[in-house]
Amino acid sequence: MKLIATVSLILALSASSLAMAQSGGMKGMDMKDMDMKTMPMDNMKSGSTAKAAIHQATGTVKAVDMSKGTVTIAHGPVKSLNWPAMTMTFVVKDKMFFDKLAVDKKVSIDFTNQDKDYVVTAVK
Repeated sequence: MKLIATVSLILALSASSLAMAQSGGMKGMDMKDMDMKTMPMDNMKSGSTAKAAIHQATGTVKAVDMSKGTVTIAHGPVKSLNWPAMTMTFVVKDKMFFDKLAVDKKVSIDFTNQDKDYVVTAVK
């Protein structure tokens, strides 16, 4: 009886974790080829007073949407987050960065995790 209860609990927790991983939380990312079990998330929470980690990526601009304040970049691996190469959309809060973001242009960006968005903080 104890074994059945333990197995039931493990299955319920596994199903709930899988549902959370598939329901979102990684806005703007093409995650079809990613292993969610090995991908760490930033431990920054909204409203935290700790300084947000700055990450770097290099890639090619695929789309720019100034009206939404976003840029989509096909970038290489991001070592600081243990991410593989992927295409994802970043928020661009500082509008002056759009001068450096053109479709098919190769760029290097710095970005942070802010309120569930990945926000560009520098463009090179």
